[in-house]
Amino acid sequence: MRKLFLKLFEKSHFNTGIAITAFSLSHIIYLVLIAGAIVGGYFLLRKKDEDGKVKAMRILAYALVISYVSDFFMHDFVYGGMNMDKLPFHICTVLCPMVAFVQFNKKFAKFSEPVTILAILAPMMYICYPASVGSGEPWCYQAVQTMFYHGVLMAWGILNVCLGLVKPVFKNIWKTVVLLVIITIWAKFGNLIYGDYNWFFLEEDAFYIGLVAGGIIPKWLLMVINPIVFTMAAAAVYGVIILVKKLKTKKA
Repeated sequence: MRKLFLKLFEKSHFNTGIAITAFSLSHIIYLVLIAGAIVGGYFLLRKKDEDGKVKAMRILAYALVISYVSDFFMHDFVYGGMNMDKLPFHICTVLCPMVAFVQFNKKFAKFSEPVTILAILAPMMYICYPASVGSGEPWCYQAVQTMFYHGVLMAWGILNVCLGLVKPVFKNIWKTVVLLVIITIWAKFGNLIYGDYNWFFLEEDAFYIGLVAGGIIPKWLLMVINPIVFTMAAAAVYGVIILVKKLKTKKA
C-alpha cells in the first residue's frame, strides 16, 4: 500500500521534464484556470441573495482549511517527511486560520476587511510568480495542491469584495498595516525558533538574489521593507476597488 501511495504522490509520473516555472506554458494555463474559475464564480453567485453568497464563501473557506490541513498527511509521500516550510509562518499559510476565524466566528468578523485584502494580495503575488511550487510536473500532487490552495485563498478574497460581502474603505488601511506588523513579528518568531527558514522573506529577499547574503542590506531591514512593500501593494488593491466602484457608479 505504501508503495502505491509513493507512486501516486511522486513528482513525476511520465518523466516529461515539464515543470511550473514563472511564465511558462503550464504557469499560464494555471493562471487562466484560476482567473476563469473566479470570474465564473462571480457570475454564478452575483444574483444570489446574501445568504447564498455567504454559504459559497463558507464552502471556499472549508476547501482552504481541508487543503491545508490534509496536506500535512501527504508530506511523507511527497517530501519524505514533514515539510516544515509549510507551517503557518508565511503570509499565505497563516491566512488559512485567519480566514477560518473571520468566516466562521462572528467575534472575529470585525477583522474581515484586512484579512480579505491580504487574501487577495498575497496569493496573487505567489500565483503570478510561483517560486516555490516545486520541480514536479504540473499535474503532480505537489503542484496541484499548491496552486489549488493559493487559488482558493485568492478566490475567497476577491469574491468577498466583488459580491459585496466585504466593503473595503481606504481609511481602514491602517488595519491591514497592523495585521502586517503582527504577521511580520509572528514570522520572525518562527524563523528564530526553527532556524534555516525564510518565512515572510525575513532572512533573505523574496527573489533570493542575495541582498542579505551579499551584504547589500542588513537582515533586520527586511522587517521594515517587507511590511512597507505589502502596505503599498495593499493601497494599490484599495485603489483598484475604488476605481471599479466609480466606474460602476458612472455606468449606472
